Amino acid sequence: MPDGTPRAAARQPLAGVDRARPRLHLVPSTADAATHLRGPSLARPVSGLRREFGLWDTFVFNTLGYALGLVLAMTPFFAGSVFPGRNVLVVLTIGTVLTVFNGLVYGSLAGAMPRSGGEYVYNSRVLHPAVGFVTNWGLTWSQLLGLAIYTQWCVTHAVSVALGTMAYALDRPDLLGLAAWVERPWATFAVATALLGSVVAAQAAGMRFLRRLLNSFFILAMAGFVTILVLLVTNDHASFARAVDDFFWRTQGTPGGYQAVIDAARASGWGTQSASWTGYLIALPLAYWMFIGFTYSVYIGGEVRDPDRTQRWAILGSLAVGYVLYMAVLGAYYHTVGSTFNDAAAYLESSGRSPLPVSGVVNFFAGLLTRNVVLTLLIGAGFFLWHYLLLFVMFAVVVRNIFAWGLDEVLPRAVTRVGRRTRTPWVATMVAGATVLGLLALFCFTTLFTEVFNYIVLFSIAFWVTSFAAMLLPYRRPDLAASGHPLLARRVLGVPVLTIGGLVNLVLFSLILYASFTLPAFSGPTGLRATVFVAAIYLSAVALYLVVRAYRRHHRRDLAPLLRYLSRE
Repeated sequence: MPDGTPRAAARQPLAGVDRARPRLHLVPSTADAATHLRGPSLARPVSGLRREFGLWDTFVFNTLGYALGLVLAMTPFFAGSVFPGRNVLVVLTIGTVLTVFNGLVYGSLAGAMPRSGGEYVYNSRVLHPAVGFVTNWGLTWSQLLGLAIYTQWCVTHAVSVALGTMAYALDRPDLLGLAAWVERPWATFAVATALLGSVVAAQAAGMRFLRRLLNSFFILAMAGFVTILVLLVTNDHASFARAVDDFFWRTQGTPGGYQAVIDAARASGWGTQSASWTGYLIALPLAYWMFIGFTYSVYIGGEVRDPDRTQRWAILGSLAVGYVLYMAVLGAYYHTVGSTFNDAAAYLESSGRSPLPVSGVVNFFAGLLTRNVVLTLLIGAGFFLWHYLLLFVMFAVVVRNIFAWGLDEVLPRAVTRVGRRTRTPWVATMVAGATVLGLLALFCFTTLFTEVFNYIVLFSIAFWVTSFAAMLLPYRRPDLAASGHPLLARRVLGVPVLTIGGLVNLVLFSLILYASFTLPAFSGPTGLRATVFVAAIYLSAVALYLVVRAYRRHHRRDLAPLLRYLSRE
């Protein structure tokens, strides 16, 4: 290839590096991945990770990342209370089209830079190392705090709701006592700690064990999902109304429970609403909320086989399959349950006056449509597994981010130590596990973080910045654009396809951030305390980066030029 081309440019010497005394060398993969830098040399070992995940494994990882069955259970009530009057199927369709661009952006970046660490790698190499670290630090803390919340929810939401659903469906009131017991703070903490321990142990056992575990339980979780679909499809609106009436009669001795819920909502001020196109625009973040995590495989990029092909197809494949399944189940749900009853019940729940004993409405309502023990158990087990398996995925994301920081010496190189047999970052695993355990205790026994933690804002900022990196990649790093998928080099009206995708992605996450700051019910707390909390997380990242940079410069080991140059393992 002639000089001046992107591929030739990639072979040019790194500016500022003395060719007579090379400062970059790679440590063989068979060596300890935690080899330390010595003296003034600029050494970066290979990761020591093993590429275990194929296309199916990566697809499962991403599908579990957005917890299809969990999100589905929550969506009707969530949409009915936060975005009343919107047709969820229309919002989902338009939003999914926009979300495709997010999948293309992250799939393309993961193929061009197939390392673990996600936007930390992309933003470091395209924008600036500080930008990469600060944005990824915020996202990682969103995952750490999210892990603590979801581990607690595995007990207070998944286990409790599953027990409550089975109690009413099977006429087992004794299960209600057990459901109430697991919601006590100490019981919740004990059970949640055990669940967290199993997640840490699976991670420590290696990615080969983890992918087998995820693949196996994914089938069972999908069985529960399919059971819900079958029950909704094989029943009509009249049979659902009779099931609700029967439920209220058996549990409360109240006749006509179906109509009573609607009447109670109207008496409290609820009424049917219609939405304008502006209303639908504001509701578009709902669609992305339903797919949060479908790009999680980019964070384990160093362990994905044939990453250029696998990442793109696994990300877009999980999005496509999720869209079809969402449309099928939600279409059947609104046909059988009805939007009037759903929105009325959602209004009562949002105002704290719900007559229903559990949340997670889709699985609960589906459970009312059968008295079959096997089907009821599948629904309950599936609902729990969608919660539980999400923990494994999020934990792997956190560990790989910490690992990536260590490889680039933003954190001590000790966190990059990889087990010789398991090929998993065991030090980073222990650090992440201890951190989540501490946060879990705070969530179980205090309300500290629940009053200030806005999950969606933290990760959306990272994705928003990464959209800029995607837009600029063909211009700032043509070497990477040339080494990746041909899609990166294609142009429309002279503009690179990736730049267009990044721009659309930027618009999408601007809408998400707007909704996050203006609709507390959508994302969480949005007041002054929450804003200060988010700012404190990012300021701590800036402070840490400056300290580390000063230390490295003092020891003549500035990695900034390397991070802008090195992108492929």
